[in-house]
Amino acid sequence: MARFAPLLMVPAFTPFNWVPASIRMCILLALTMLAVGVNQPPVTHLDPDHPLPFVLAIAGECVFGFTLSLAVFLPIAALGFSARVLDIQSGVAAASLFNPTTHAAEALAGTVVQWAGMLVFFALGMHLLLLQGMVTSIKVVPLGSGGLLFSSDVLLSKLSSQFMLGLMVSAPTMIGLFAIDLVVAYASRSMPQANVYFVALPIKVMAGFVLLAGSLRYAPPLIERMYRDAFTVFSPLGVH
Repeated sequence: MARFAPLLMVPAFTPFNWVPASIRMCILLALTMLAVGVNQPPVTHLDPDHPLPFVLAIAGECVFGFTLSLAVFLPIAALGFSARVLDIQSGVAAASLFNPTTHAAEALAGTVVQWAGMLVFFALGMHLLLLQGMVTSIKVVPLGSGGLLFSSDVLLSKLSSQFMLGLMVSAPTMIGLFAIDLVVAYASRSMPQANVYFVALPIKVMAGFVLLAGSLRYAPPLIERMYRDAFTVFSPLGVH
């Protein structure tokens, strides 16, 4: 349960953050019993006289589970970051949606792009691959012997590649909004007596969503590449 909890119970940046906590807890319990039932027993047993090894094993499993969860955390975080740049560019950053699951306000474009990422995640069956990999990880790394999977160099290189791919998803919209900003700047210099900003703001909002809708049509291959790239690195079999 300590190995699977970072993926299923941490609501931030996961495709399961819209699922109620009670449902996620039921899935966590079922997955835990299934994994323990089909795999070898843990290498660390509970000893009431010496609880420290057991506590250290639980902590190691939490770190190991968080490492595996990066295969999902990083793509969603990269998509959310690039979409929030669009919110600032288009001027809708002030408008937000309240997510009752995470008890936080979410931006409009960021929510749309993250939903697109979640749709691709479930449409490609990545959730089944992820859960299968979590269960199979017990055969590769026995329970009680988990720890950190990767080095800092691997993490930094993967952070750069993931956020670069996330920016590629939103790049067409960013370029279009930047072109509109150039036109607005030229009009503002040509007609300083006119309040061009408030005239152009509705145009930027509408153009932002139109460009975003058009670019998301070609985004699934990039999003799939983000997930598959992260799955290859942040897994017990694919760490390099």
